[in-house]
Amino acid sequence: MSEHPVPPPTIPRGVRIAGSLLVGLIVYLFGILTSSMALTANSWAFAEGELNDTGLVAVLLLFLVWALVFIRRRWPWGPFIAGALLTAAWGDALLLLIAVFHLVIRAPRRQAITASAVGTGLVVFATVRMCLAPPEYNPFSIFFLPDPAQVSGIEATIPPDDSHLAIRIITVAACLIGLGAALGVGALLRRTKRMRAVESVAQREALRNESLTAEIARQSERELLARELHDTLSHRLSVISLHSGALEVGAQTDPEVASTASALRQEARASLADLRHLVGDVREGNLSDPRPQQEPSAPPSRATMTALPQLIASVQSTGTHVRPLIIIQDVESCPPALDRTVYRIVQEALTNAMKHAPGSPVTVDIAVSAAGGVQISVTNPLIRTPDALEPQLASTGSGAGLVGIRERTEMFGGEASIGVRGKEFHVVVSFPPFPPFPPQT
Repeated sequence: MSEHPVPPPTIPRGVRIAGSLLVGLIVYLFGILTSSMALTANSWAFAEGELNDTGLVAVLLLFLVWALVFIRRRWPWGPFIAGALLTAAWGDALLLLIAVFHLVIRAPRRQAITASAVGTGLVVFATVRMCLAPPEYNPFSIFFLPDPAQVSGIEATIPPDDSHLAIRIITVAACLIGLGAALGVGALLRRTKRMRAVESVAQREALRNESLTAEIARQSERELLARELHDTLSHRLSVISLHSGALEVGAQTDPEVASTASALRQEARASLADLRHLVGDVREGNLSDPRPQQEPSAPPSRATMTALPQLIASVQSTGTHVRPLIIIQDVESCPPALDRTVYRIVQEALTNAMKHAPGSPVTVDIAVSAAGGVQISVTNPLIRTPDALEPQLASTGSGAGLVGIRERTEMFGGEASIGVRGKEFHVVVSFPPFPPFPPQT
């Protein structure tokens, strides 16, 4: 038996949504902080070292712009456009890099390449502009101020001359780290996601191939069984039919023998027809499918409830006394598979009675309707052996027929009661009401 890898446990949808909102909230607060720091690179936002009205409006707009970070997964182009404007306006590229990261992971290949190229160009442009601008307008200069607690003063906002190179190095490093994280990690996760999709497809194909292989094996077994059934039974039934035909011709002077031989020949021919149908069902694998919506092809012997009178007549031709009471209604709305099953159950019950109680009368009561379902009762008296004081069934047979009746009954949700009641042997089967399917033409 092949072993399949156990898929990793999936995270509940509620947990994933809560986690995404938590990460978005953290990024939202951190983004507002970094964008406010980047605003120091713009002289138009300050007047005499203090934030003017224009800068205040810009800070308030940051709260609205960074709200787009919560749609970074579903609509990453929104944060991308807003981040591009922030990058071009005052060099704040964090929102742009976040959007590029999600586009690289989720967007189609062409869109991901376009977003990566545009985002890289804007980040590089903003980095070059910061490096060429005076150091006091670089957001990273805050780390080199002599007294960061007094950044509101004009003199305190000018970094020392010996820190200019370090400020530019930090600016370039931040650019490279941001681009590397957005593009490199995004490409890695995109590749991982693609590999998981490929593995999932490969796993489904492997399961499909195994299913096809098993079906081919079952088909080979069915073919072998069908050949054995045909080669073994067809010849014997043909010989029986020929001998009974010869007996019928040779016994013209004895009407009883001729009648028995004729009945035997007819049963042999019907058995051959049933055998051909059975072999066809075995080859096609239709025997184990009880679904009512699939109508199996009718056998040549017409194994349906409408053929029950012919079945009883064939049993009576053997000399068995049958007392039938058959009431069949709504047979056209009965599922075809159940129709055939009812016939087979009655057939097996009559065979069981002839085999185990030969010469005894058989009572057959059958009632069929859509509202009442199917009710079957086949009863025969027990035979009495010379050496026994109590009546008992003849000991011939393996009991497989009764097992088959129970299996057929359970297959369609019915109930079967089989056994001795007093001095009689009863086979009682009932099926629930069947839905009124429209008649099939």
